[in-house]
Amino acid sequence: MNNEFYLADTIDIIEEVLASDGEFRMYPRGTSMLPLIVQGKDSVVLRRSIDPLVKNDIAFYRRDNGQFVLHRIVKVSKNGIYTMCGDNQTILEPGIRPDQIIGYVSAIYKEDKLLNTKSLKHRAYLFLWGRVWARNIIRFPRRCLGKIKRIFVKTFGKKG
Repeated sequence: MNNEFYLADTIDIIEEVLASDGEFRMYPRGTSMLPLIVQGKDSVVLRRSIDPLVKNDIAFYRRDNGQFVLHRIVKVSKNGIYTMCGDNQTILEPGIRPDQIIGYVSAIYKEDKLLNTKSLKHRAYLFLWGRVWARNIIRFPRRCLGKIKRIFVKTFGKKG
């Protein structure tokens, strides 16, 4: 039995639920929100935003090309335009208009356990990982080790 469906086929239902002040729980796909949201394990609860969203909120929106995206707000301009970026990305996506926002993430479930977004651990995550420039610094040693490993394997062959 296939329980998968396409968001494009159900977006009207999602928007209707959110418009009636309801909640919609979904299991995001992809890797753009790693390490916070893991595909196939974690889920998020969407709600409609009454107030303007702020930096560090996670928004579910539709790009102009029709693609649905779940990314974090990294900047809000004075005219209310958002700059977005996935937690596992470093390239910013500016120019997201408020009318593109479908909902925001009001809760995150890590393997069906509610994530405490007020915890010191989560606030430290936002402080460090929420800064796009910091991701490059944190990832630098890992990228270097990966390159060294690839050179080693190419030179000496894979054992085992």
